Amino acid sequence: MQTATRRGRPTVGRLLWLGLSLAVLVLASASSPSISQRIPRFVFPAVAGLGAALAVFAFARALRRRRAVPIVVNGVATILLAVLPLTRVLGLAFDPGGGAPRVLAGFGDRLGGEGYPRLSPHRGVDYAGRIGGDVLAAADGRVTVARDSRDLCGLIVVIAHDPHAYRTIYCHSSAILVKPGEIVARGQPIGTVGTTGQRAWPGFEHVHLELQRGGDSRHVEDPTPRMVGCFDGQTQYPKDRLVLTFPVRC
Repeated sequence: MQTATRRGRPTVGRLLWLGLSLAVLVLASASSPSISQRIPRFVFPAVAGLGAALAVFAFARALRRRRAVPIVVNGVATILLAVLPLTRVLGLAFDPGGGAPRVLAGFGDRLGGEGYPRLSPHRGVDYAGRIGGDVLAAADGRVTVARDSRDLCGLIVVIAHDPHAYRTIYCHSSAILVKPGEIVARGQPIGTVGTTGQRAWPGFEHVHLELQRGGDSRHVEDPTPRMVGCFDGQTQYPKDRLVLTFPVRC
């Protein structure tokens, strides 16, 4: 019996180290566009689910053995790998839908759309959309960038809103429908929703909308206070100040 117990402990330890290694691998892969775009989309959720199960198992095991350090370490791992992502999944499952687009990650959030911690505050707002759906210009303006950024933004469109000295940035499109120098109107399709750059999990597809002020890309603002709702072609929007409409259809 003692021999079996001794053999079981190394097996559990190896499983936990395997889970940790997989978690590190997933985080590294998700942060590399060249890797993430080559991996099937179901792989990250599957590996994340395995890591969450191992974290919960390790936490339960630590509770049974009543060891303080393992309880704290595995408790934190359970919160980060299981509890926080589960709350996002449940939020999507019980979202009544209708009205304004769902916000998966707000400006300054320290959690990503899937519920995992971010290394830096979120620079924009992630609005949920459907793959292939239209990405809409949030205001009248002039396209200054429309290309593959080859970074976590993926296919990017940047629109300058003169004379307000602001730019809106749209990330992760699957296709771009405009060219640099083109004048676009509010609500005009400028691309289609995709997962380029930082590949979103199934059900978490979104448009990353960023609002930059002046010529420095580090000067970002929360676009939410400027949001006036869904685009309506019959509405007369203010011209004396910059107001934004949602970058996806409602």
